[in-house]
Amino acid sequence: MRLLIIFFLLILHPVFAPAQPKPKPKLEVTPLNDRVLVHITYGMYENESVPSNGLIIKTDDGVVLVDTGWDTDGNTDNTRQLLQWVAENLRQPVRLCIVTHAHGDRVGGVREMRKAGVRVVSTPLTARNSVKQGYDAPEAILPNDTTFTIGKEPIRCYFPGEGHTSDNIVVWLPNQRILHGGCFVKSVAAFGMGYLGDANLKEWANSIRRVKSRFGNAKTVVPGHEEWSDTRALDHTLRLLEKHAAAQR
Repeated sequence: MRLLIIFFLLILHPVFAPAQPKPKPKLEVTPLNDRVLVHITYGMYENESVPSNGLIIKTDDGVVLVDTGWDTDGNTDNTRQLLQWVAENLRQPVRLCIVTHAHGDRVGGVREMRKAGVRVVSTPLTARNSVKQGYDAPEAILPNDTTFTIGKEPIRCYFPGEGHTSDNIVVWLPNQRILHGGCFVKSVAAFGMGYLGDANLKEWANSIRRVKSRFGNAKTVVPGHEEWSDTRALDHTLRLLEKHAAAQR
């Protein structure tokens, strides 16, 4: 009789049933202006669904992506959705994908990009670190500071020094005054430093200051996660680093 009562309670009150995991949100795309959009894909961090930001740059000669979707070696659905969105909405070929460091939220979709015929590039250090992390290596062709132009859109890739990782670069669009900081830059909405497993906490602040000195006129700064703003994100990253250092003393 007791078992029967429990059975009916579970039917009438599903709150007693085990909680089902929430589905991961689908791809989101938000325009910054008529040439640059932010692609947002979601991954899991500490059992929470977390947004990851990359760029979609429209040029006169096709699309340039900054970072792949947040994927794993065994699941590249996010990058597949990203490529499908570009094909259906922009109707331009993807000419290039630049990855900003060797973590899954940046480089996890390299295999899917290659499958679609997209060239993926990085610095030599990011290419080596990608292999160590278990991902396909991008082409190791980017110097530490280089500017190239695709479809009349100049794109600068700059290594400011170690920070979130040993290989993190930022991407600067001078015509748009948009800086993609990747995970090297924290959102003004961030309360903590996030994942620090590969970070250089001694050099990160110096590296941020180098970015401020070169791109201090940025109109928009896109961090790796959460909402974007302007150069306040650089100052906020410095404050978070100071706060973290004080807590470790």
